[in-house]
Amino acid sequence: MRRKLSRAGTAVDETAATSPENARIRDVDDVDRRILHELGRNARTSLERLAEVSGLAPSSVKRRMARLEASGVIRGYTVQLDQRRLGLGLQALIGVFAAAGVTREALTALLTEQEEIVRAWTTAGSADALALIHARDSDHLEQIILRLQRTKAVVHTRTQILLTELVSRG
Repeated sequence: MRRKLSRAGTAVDETAATSPENARIRDVDDVDRRILHELGRNARTSLERLAEVSGLAPSSVKRRMARLEASGVIRGYTVQLDQRRLGLGLQALIGVFAAAGVTREALTALLTEQEEIVRAWTTAGSADALALIHARDSDHLEQIILRLQRTKAVVHTRTQILLTELVSRG
């Protein structure tokens, strides 16, 4: 595989120049990591603060951020909602066990239809998928679980209610 240097001086696969979805940065250095760490804490961090943390000029930080965005390392900037203040204080992980023959696409469609599911993943564990949900209370959680179990695509579920968040990183 041939490598070349980007304008920012970082080695990338040659395919990265022609295929943004396949772009891979070879070298994310400690300065990039400091910038990413700070952005992970607060996506609205000012360029001046990022420059202070990284030891670079704001213009250099801006160029690095553009490179990290172009390469897909930074996929976007989001807002973090306080689910409790929205009346959705109960969080749970629901393990979803799909019926035989249910495709990943069909499972994705089913989980996407459930507005309380905020994230979902396929797994290599016993469940076929794991869904993070936000519910008002235990009655609401039970309604979500029963809604999933009533579909032909789901054989059964296994639920874990989340208590105290110990670590949260962007």
